[in-house]
Amino acid sequence: MMSWKKQNGFSLLELRRCLRTATSFQDWYTVALALDNLSGAETWRQSDASEFYDFLDIRARYEQLIALLDEGNHEELLYVLNEGIHGNMSGMGRPILYDRAMTGTKCLIDEYVTAIADALWVVAEAPSEKISLQDKVDFFRRASHCYGRSALMLSGGAGLIYSHHGVVQTLIEQDLLPNVISGASAGAWVSGLLAMYTNKELKSGVIGGYRYDFPIHLNPLRVLAGLEPGVSPLSIKECAMDGIDNHMTFQEAYEHTGRYINISIAPAEKHQNSRLMNAITSPNVYIRSAMDASGSVPGVVPPVTLYARGADGKPKPYLPTRKWVDGSFAEDLPAKRLSRLFGVNHYIVSMINPVAVPFVDDPKLRTRRRIRTVANTMMTDAATDLLSGLEHCLTRVGVSFISPAILMAHGVLNQSYTGDVNIILEKRNFYWRNVLFSYHGDEEIDNLVLAGKRNTWPKLAMIRNATMIGQELDTILDSLDQKEFGVRPNAGERRRLTFPSVPC
Repeated sequence: MMSWKKQNGFSLLELRRCLRTATSFQDWYTVALALDNLSGAETWRQSDASEFYDFLDIRARYEQLIALLDEGNHEELLYVLNEGIHGNMSGMGRPILYDRAMTGTKCLIDEYVTAIADALWVVAEAPSEKISLQDKVDFFRRASHCYGRSALMLSGGAGLIYSHHGVVQTLIEQDLLPNVISGASAGAWVSGLLAMYTNKELKSGVIGGYRYDFPIHLNPLRVLAGLEPGVSPLSIKECAMDGIDNHMTFQEAYEHTGRYINISIAPAEKHQNSRLMNAITSPNVYIRSAMDASGSVPGVVPPVTLYARGADGKPKPYLPTRKWVDGSFAEDLPAKRLSRLFGVNHYIVSMINPVAVPFVDDPKLRTRRRIRTVANTMMTDAATDLLSGLEHCLTRVGVSFISPAILMAHGVLNQSYTGDVNIILEKRNFYWRNVLFSYHGDEEIDNLVLAGKRNTWPKLAMIRNATMIGQELDTILDSLDQKEFGVRPNAGERRRLTFPSVPC
């Protein structure tokens, strides 16, 4: 157990120091709870009142649900739930409500979300003479359609990829990993790993303990310059991908895991559009092929052709006239496409992109940094306008060889790098050599994984309240689907998703 527990009269400063050095969630939570007690935040949690949400309305709704649950009044529960299930009912989902205490938000909000989840299961398991199967199916499909669902978006970040592993492993251990996952570049590789394992297999720690097959003791600058005999960026990428050994298509991955894996890729040609590969848009494309494309950094490794499983079961080129490169240059976080395809309206972002991390703060919580945020926005807008003008001028005078690089830079600057819950790698947690896959021993890799975990622990309470109801709705719909149509043979762990998926 941590040494601070043996001390009496510890200070806020000592507790914060212990918080930064915790190596497990249990240790972190113990210190965070002590910190909340000492700072008065726990007292704040126990009180309903706050200017940031309508606590009187939430209290009334909570007490009504509890009374109906105690009575076992199925019909009235269904009526109350039909009034609407929303993640931000009366403002209770506002991120600022999670910025006061380390261990969570108002206890009333936690209790209300849990009561809704309990009520949903009471309705789902109600006797058929009370609520018919068809009425249940209709209600839960509508509820899922309107409530929406969460997605985890994994940014690009090259050798900082191990921070993603810490984030994902923490979400797995807490049963909070969404079924919709997107990745670009480094995030695509982690997504490809997640396509291989069921939830039960992931619980063993395979993601947190995974290590890519990168050559060690190489100077990354010499590799980029072509001065290392027998080693090139392409050979390093291929070696690492061979270790992942994922030969499934997107459809097969969904059937195996129940997760929709999405990988962003960008076109190598100027007038083409970026794409989001998944089991809906490209079910027969090999995930490895999309990972290969999304990991092809322009100017470092050549663009690639996608491959898909043909009708004869053999690989064949997919869009054979097109070449594809690193998806993070066009759409690092494909929020709009995930919303359209899967009804996603809540985004958890793991941000490790070295281009963005130095300039990105969490806009949902860090309200005290408005001046810096405005300054960063002005600088980004100015750089974007400059690049647009430069590209236009060069095209007019016939200088085209540099145009793709300018367009790539423009694409990087003209993106949003945050979501609803932002897990941002802190600048003190990485070295720039890590970006180039250069690590000073296994300890440096372990520290990156641990940094991902530490950055996730303070967000777990917000993630849990935002995702619990959506996860319960998906699970209930899956159980009702089996009652209505029977158990599908060889269905793996796939889950039902409602379509069309435009949230209310």
